[in-house]
Amino acid sequence: MASKCAEYPSVFVVDSRAGIPPLPPKPGQMQAQRRRNRMTQTMLYLLVSMALFGIVVEACFIYHLYKTKQSSELPQNEKTPNAGARKGEQVMDHPTVPPKRTRPPLFQKPLKPLAHLTAGSERPSADGVMPWREEPELHKLEYKENKLVVEKEGYYYIYSKLCFDADDISYYHTMVMTTPRYMGTSPIELLRNRYHGDHTKPLKNVGSIQNSYLGGVFHLLKGDAVYVVVKSGRVLLQTSADNYFGMFMV
Repeated sequence: MASKCAEYPSVFVVDSRAGIPPLPPKPGQMQAQRRRNRMTQTMLYLLVSMALFGIVVEACFIYHLYKTKQSSELPQNEKTPNAGARKGEQVMDHPTVPPKRTRPPLFQKPLKPLAHLTAGSERPSADGVMPWREEPELHKLEYKENKLVVEKEGYYYIYSKLCFDADDISYYHTMVMTTPRYMGTSPIELLRNRYHGDHTKPLKNVGSIQNSYLGGVFHLLKGDAVYVVVKSGRVLLQTSADNYFGMFMV
């Protein structure tokens, strides 16, 4: 049996770890908080609206730029009927004619002076000047009295080829220049080829031909004239590929 003198805990127990209850808000503090919240929401709505408005304006500018580019790429004959239809005017259907295409030239003109002459049916004159065809290939050079006259100063490669009868004992093939710089002077020899056969030996190449080629680079001034002289030999006028004369600027 329990003792009658046993002690029971007190009914009033104090919890020392319990926090202090919050203080009641001050008068008007809740209204100020609500006012600040409304201002924040208003500013947020305003910023979002401005961003959306900027996106719409940018889209309008892009669309306008795209339409302008499309209209500028359309041909003129396609833009005219559409403009008339927008204004309510009557548009007549006309057949569209494609533009004419210009063909590029088959042969482009050379940038530098050149000439190529071929022999015709005429024989050399009494002074030995070699004649050429009346329709030479010329560009920025003048053909006058069987001579090529320079119109532009520069360095030119001059060439000449002739076919001679091999039965001839000797022949003389040269290219000569006349210039207005030296008045009263004789023509100047630029290139020369001479052939002298042996009179005592019998001819072995009866009926054959011999080729003579001259070529070199010279500095020519405006007004200088170059031509070919043939003496003491018989030129065989075969074809235009056998006997020719020309020059071009290098």
